[in-house]
Amino acid sequence: MKNLLKIFLVILGFLVTLPAYSFVSFNVVVLPTDLFKVCENYYCYPELSNIIAQDVINNFNATGRINSPSLYYMRSFLEQNPEVKKQVASIITRYNNDKSMDFAAMKIISKAFKANSLLIISNNVPVNGEYVTRNIWEMLVLSTDFDISYPYETVTNVTLTDTVNDLVMWHDVYKKKISDGNDNFKAPNSSDAYAKLEFFRMYSKDILSKIISQNIYLRFFPKMVEPQPMVEDMKPEGAYFRFEENSSPKIRDKFITPSIREYDEAGDEIDNSYGEVMFGI
Repeated sequence: MKNLLKIFLVILGFLVTLPAYSFVSFNVVVLPTDLFKVCENYYCYPELSNIIAQDVINNFNATGRINSPSLYYMRSFLEQNPEVKKQVASIITRYNNDKSMDFAAMKIISKAFKANSLLIISNNVPVNGEYVTRNIWEMLVLSTDFDISYPYETVTNVTLTDTVNDLVMWHDVYKKKISDGNDNFKAPNSSDAYAKLEFFRMYSKDILSKIISQNIYLRFFPKMVEPQPMVEDMKPEGAYFRFEENSSPKIRDKFITPSIREYDEAGDEIDNSYGEVMFGI
């Protein structure tokens, strides 16, 4: 009995001396500005901001320290709470217009989902010097139907806010060229369009959502996060490279190093590719 008591006291002392942050978790609402756009484009594909947001949510929930409701749950909840849905619409409208923050509405949203932080994610394709912006699927239809060649790029804005103190905790912008080497961004048939969708899914899952998630994790747990990797050293786990031509997805002027070519004993190059290139940068 005395031995059990000693063991209990040792364990209790160990728990008391653990850092306080080891027991802390945070609730973060991830709000894509296209949350309400479900099957609204020509292809009935998910909007890129929704794809990125759900990947970030999955990354958060996998940590066990940051909790976020899924987009499906958020839509269901908002349909049953029209007043809260109205506040979400206000946040989205202001952010899309000039990236301004509606902190009063954010407090209501955070309280509804029992969170103290809100992450806004938007995505668009600037046209004509950014005076006009459209989403990627709209631009794919237009550039295909009218045979337009233009160096399109997708721009993702991410803003993390503290809804208790009405502060912007972190903001960043990520740009990615989506036209090929000849400035073409077109899908003359359904398989080409689906290849574009898979490209954006892999871009989000393997690269962009990981960078966003780790930057935010760093804000909450600065002493526990692993060092932020350089983009050159990141090795996507999925099929991202099967949509790339020769190498280099570009994020903010940093490039991922292309794979090294291998040769057999006869001097012929070994083909380790995933097959035919479906989309080129």
